[in-house]
Parts: sequence; structure tokens; C-alpha cells
Amino acid sequence: MQHARQGAVALLALAVASFPALAQELAETKPGFFRQLGKSLKDAGQQALGAKPAAGTATAAAGPLYTPISGAGRINGLFKNENHQAAQQGRLDWPRVALTFREWGASLPCWTVEARIWTSATASTTETFRACADAPLTIRDDLGEEAELNSNARAKATTDLMVGLRVRAGKPNTGDDRTTGPTPPREPFNVRTTRDGVAWQARKVALSAAWVSGFLRADDLYPGPSGMLTPFRDTRMWIAGFDPTGNRDK
Repeated sequence: MQHARQGAVALLALAVASFPALAQELAETKPGFFRQLGKSLKDAGQQALGAKPAAGTATAAAGPLYTPISGAGRINGLFKNENHQAAQQGRLDWPRVALTFREWGASLPCWTVEARIWTSATASTTETFRACADAPLTIRDDLGEEAELNSNARAKATTDLMVGLRVRAGKPNTGDDRTTGPTPPREPFNVRTTRDGVAWQARKVALSAAWVSGFLRADDLYPGPSGMLTPFRDTRMWIAGFDPTGNRDK
């Protein structure tokens, strides 16, 4: 028994002594091994927060987030430099964006969208662009690296957030009527249709527009210290309607 114990101790000592050499060998035979290990741990943390590494192949398969067609291209980054907290508190009135779908369909991956952008109650411009429903929504993490919002976070945006969004009590709205503005409907993104999948796809396309404009951000989809999402209250973007001639499900 004594010899067995001594043998086990000797083996343990040998293993401890050889670990640095083994680590060096791994580093030499697999360049970047420890860097890759660290990156994997970082990626796991991002996924837990609702982000995953961006993948070029996924981007190509899903189509581009935003492709301008005509107009000034102002929707790209339109809301990004404003005080986002003030917007959530209802203290910002402009700009506003009404989205009209000019080419659409439940099975159409990318839709043609016309955005009427209001800078005041009497001034507006229009822009036409294409937005893809499943285009990756990317963010820049604290390490300066690009990551992609995962499917759970996207689902929260198109269900909990968009379906539940209502204009604040006392704020002007058009009720159930959807117009190109300057006043939003009571439920900005909760369109009701009899066609299977159209409302769902419409919210996904609207999410792409909201993302590229900076209207909706990753912080809006992450739970706070309480573990609950902070209610999204900004109603300055909405779905205005569908062009009947643009239906591609016929």
C-alpha cells in the first residue's frame, strides 16, 4: 500500500512538472491556441447576453440588412446620435418614420420599403430601400469586435417588444388607422392581416429598418439588473401600410 501511495505521488509530481512543457508544445503546434480558447470563452459570454459571432456566410444567405434604392439615404443612422434614454422617456418628438411596404410577401425574403421621414409636423422626405427580414443584426462589443444578435433576442424584438408597443396615454395617435404621418397609430408595429406569415414577416423587415436607423438597439433587448426587459416606449417609427400592387404572394 505504501509503495502504491508513493507511486501515485510520483506520477502527480511528474504531471505537474510536465504541464508547462505540454502547454508550450500545444502553443507551438497550434498557433493561437490560448488566444482561440479565450475567444471561445468570450463568444460564450456574448451568446448568453444575446449575441453571437457574426458569420459572413449567414449574412450572404439572409441578404443585406439595407440597400438604398432612391432618396437621400437618411434612414441609415437617423436615430443613432440622439439621446436614446430621452427617446424612451417620450421626451423626443422628431424625427418620425412611417414605413410603407411597396413590394412584400410572406415568402419574400427581402421587401421594398418606402420610408417617409418627418423632421417636423409639416416637413418630410421619402426614401426607398430594400430590407431583408433575416439579415444579421450586428453590434460592436466591448472588445471592439463584431457580434450578431441571436435568434432569441430577435424573437423578443418582433414579439414582446413590437407587438406590445403602444403610444403613451395622452400622446396623439390615429387609433387603428395607419397613415404615412406625421402621427403614429396606437399600435405602431402590431399589424393585423388575414394572410399567414405576412404580419410576422412585416415586423421582421421593420426590425431591420429600425436596426439600421438606430431606432432600436441591442440595449433595448438585454434584461436589466432585475432580470426584466426595460419596456420599449419610443413610438416614432411605425408600419404605415402595404401597397396592394406590391403583393408577391398572389
